[in-house]
Amino acid sequence: MSISTELLNTTFADLRGPLVNAFVRSNELFDALQSKARMPMEGGTQIERSFSGGAPARGVGVYVGDELLNMTRRQQIKRFQVEPHRIVAAINIPKRELNQNSGKLAIIRLIEEYPQTVMEAAKADLNAYFLTGASRGLVFNTSELKGFLTLNGQVSDGIGTGVTNGLLDFLAPSAQTDTVQNVAKSSSISHFNQFADMGTSFIDATLRKVYRQCSHYAGGIGKGPDLVIMDDDTYTSFENAKLSRVRVSIVEDKTEKSNTLELSLGVAKTFSSIDLDRTSSAFTGVASKGITYMLNTDYLEFPTLEAPTISEFKERVGDQDVVTAIFSMQGNMISTKLPAQGVVSGGNS
Repeated sequence: MSISTELLNTTFADLRGPLVNAFVRSNELFDALQSKARMPMEGGTQIERSFSGGAPARGVGVYVGDELLNMTRRQQIKRFQVEPHRIVAAINIPKRELNQNSGKLAIIRLIEEYPQTVMEAAKADLNAYFLTGASRGLVFNTSELKGFLTLNGQVSDGIGTGVTNGLLDFLAPSAQTDTVQNVAKSSSISHFNQFADMGTSFIDATLRKVYRQCSHYAGGIGKGPDLVIMDDDTYTSFENAKLSRVRVSIVEDKTEKSNTLELSLGVAKTFSSIDLDRTSSAFTGVASKGITYMLNTDYLEFPTLEAPTISEFKERVGDQDVVTAIFSMQGNMISTKLPAQGVVSGGNS
């Protein structure tokens, strides 16, 4: 007996949760957003987060006793705005293949070949776009993802409120002036990201300095970036630097049982990402020599108006003899405290 859409959907319903979870949780950035900072939108057309760019009052020193108080109230509350982006893809299974297969094992094979493959490819496209501003083009071309916010601050052609420019600039804080999340960057209102350049040589001290700068804006050391993503060449340099350090063990020392001279970056997790391709046209200038993102997921969110889902398969009335399920999602990334995030360029050799 050939597979019916009812039997196909019944089996698919049992697998749909794991499929969607695989899409969200199978890479480091999505995993962090899922576990720490991913939340549904509460309606509305924009994702909005308020922040204070400074104190609203100015004080005076009392030296005589009749000094006048400064009664001017300064407007310091500003609001980030990012528009949620929606993407949709049709997943088609030809009826010819449904008729040629029967049984649950055949259904699982079809689901693996069509829906799961589409989901994995869509994940790869989104992961690459969030990191670089360029898709791998497996399901969604770059032009279809322009509504999402990317980490790459060299991107300046995003489509929609708050996503025109990428999040993290490869510039000193004083030189960051573009509009990000619908607010113009400025050091005076603490709307900027940390940045340093290592050049072509890997300099561990530069990484540590940017990490400390991010930590100061997150409440101090120990509360800094918890997710570091490097391009593969920079990660190789980072790995070699760690391997070249000398580990010292002190045996039978009554004042110090053990010790090590190996230093850490101060982060819990550091990853290499093939999707973070510095050789792509998405990166120019200092960024082409190496990229290290330092992300504090306490201040990163991915609110969703519609979580990634796949609909049931239905017979399609049209020009193709197929059954169709629809993959869809709507949401966007937003940073609630940009100075707690950082990027380092260079270090790939």
